[in-house]
Amino acid sequence: MSDTTIPAADIKQEATRVLDAANADGFPLRLLGGLAIYLRCPSAQSQEALQREYKDLDFVTLAKWSAKTKALFAKLGYTGNKTFNALHGHQRLLFWDEQHGRQVDIFLDRMQMCHILDFRSRLNTDTRTLPLADLLLSKLQVVEVNHKDIVDMIAVFYDHDIGDNEQGINAAYLAGLTANDWGLNKTLEINLQKVKAYAIEQHYPAHIPERIDKLAAVIAERPKSLSWKARALVGERVRWYELPEEH
Repeated sequence: MSDTTIPAADIKQEATRVLDAANADGFPLRLLGGLAIYLRCPSAQSQEALQREYKDLDFVTLAKWSAKTKALFAKLGYTGNKTFNALHGHQRLLFWDEQHGRQVDIFLDRMQMCHILDFRSRLNTDTRTLPLADLLLSKLQVVEVNHKDIVDMIAVFYDHDIGDNEQGINAAYLAGLTANDWGLNKTLEINLQKVKAYAIEQHYPAHIPERIDKLAAVIAERPKSLSWKARALVGERVRWYELPEEH
């Protein structure tokens, strides 16, 4: 086996190796999660308080590229989780780097975790990661948000302003999603306040809570759909999220 088929020990180098290989194979594979935020946010690389360990790799591609994805990861030295992939392979694939004890999670079309996020139209904005708004959204949708998630979100707000395009955090895109989904809106509302409170408590620069408030205001001001208003009448009496199982 040549060195090119063995996953790199450095997870950051490995993420780049996988992305380059997918690009060479001619299909869109995009990084998400903490490592994607690391690549997009200088503060995650330079600010000691925002630096953390990355243990796993998370990607998203289109379901129609499932076979190519499986072939790619086999070629790159990964072992597929046969049982999981047989049961869930239409929407999600799991691979394992046996040498370094790392899991690779690949979402197909959508991320179905606490909320369902559809990424099919979001893969061509950037060549390596999902857009910033989606990277943020993938963290904000976590109901039981943890410290690592909050640190990652702080990094996004530290480096990127709120806007209405993909050059920054596309608030118009996020507001459009939440205007049609009361549950997603509720989770984002709660988590934005958690991230803001943490930023203030830890004495991060004032522009971070200001950007959080700006995003929250855009989301709040967007006119809501009839289905959103109907679900709002039920409110928190009925659970509005799922709690995904760990694999």
